[in-house]
Amino acid sequence: MIDKEALAKLMAASGVSVNADDVDAVSRSLEPIQSAAATLLQPLSFDETGEHFFRLLEADAANGAGQ
Repeated sequence: MIDKEALAKLMAASGVSVNADDVDAVSRSLEPIQSAAATLLQPLSFDETGEHFFRLLEADAANGAGQ
C-alpha cells in the first residue's frame, strides 16, 4: 500500500503543486508497479525464472496491461 501522505510530501518537495486528486492518481499508478516489483523480488530457482517471466507476460496480456 502506498503511503499517500509521504507521496504528497515527496511530490511537493520536488516543486510540484499537488492536490488530493493528483496524489490519488499517482498512487493508483504506482500500485501495480509496486505489486509487480514485489512479485519479481520473490526468490526463484534458476530453472523456474524464464517460465515465471513468461507466465507474468501472459497474465499481463490477459488483463490488458500495456494498453
